Amino acid sequence: MRSSSYTPRHGGPRPAGKGAALRAAVRRPVVGGALAVAMLGSVGATVAIGDPSHTAETTAAVEAQTPTSEAAPADLGTADTTRLAEDRRASNVSRSASREQDRLAAVERKKDAAAKKKAEAKRKAEAKKKAAERKRAAEKAKPISEREFTAAEIKQIQGDPAPWGKQLAGEFGWGEGEWSCLVSLWIGESNWQWDATNPSSGAYGIPQSLPANKMATAGSDWKTNPITQMEWGMDYIKQSYGTPCGAKSFWDSQSPHWY
Repeated sequence: MRSSSYTPRHGGPRPAGKGAALRAAVRRPVVGGALAVAMLGSVGATVAIGDPSHTAETTAAVEAQTPTSEAAPADLGTADTTRLAEDRRASNVSRSASREQDRLAAVERKKDAAAKKKAEAKRKAEAKKKAAERKRAAEKAKPISEREFTAAEIKQIQGDPAPWGKQLAGEFGWGEGEWSCLVSLWIGESNWQWDATNPSSGAYGIPQSLPANKMATAGSDWKTNPITQMEWGMDYIKQSYGTPCGAKSFWDSQSPHWY
């Protein structure tokens, strides 16, 4: 029985039948399809690579129709930079204002401290002045023999010792009559000069003490303080003659005069 699929032993050509013709017809479209695919690939490559003029025109058209997306980031960056600059400026202004406030506060504190110091110094000076005035008032209230005189007061007394001598005579209990005798006596002795010196005997001061340093028993300032000299002279008169009038009577009876 003959089979259509039999292949001769020696590989000779086999007569074409209906099956062969059919297989040939099927293979031809395959080859044509492959060629079409290849051609389309070539065209696609050309489009991908692009014709320069065609590509530029297409790109321009697309860009013209599509809004740019790069402008927004640029504008956003500028806005951020401006905002940061404003923030820094505001911060610097705030710091400057704060430093100025601190400086002004320091100046005010310094002024207040200086004013308080000045007020305290003034208060102390006034307190010291009042204390000195009270002390002077208290001194003036003391008996002349117990007072402590300033250098200025001593100089004033040196100019006119008699008014002070009258007060001192009152402390010794002597009135106007005794005071008149004392005035006459010391006019005759020294003319009430605190630095009067007898050139022959060396008697010194208002009462003409002899020797002069005997007056040191009344005070170490006997050479310059009329109060010390008068106090010593009155005490001497009281101890020796009882009263100024008694001393003046004795003085008048002596020639040359002495007491």
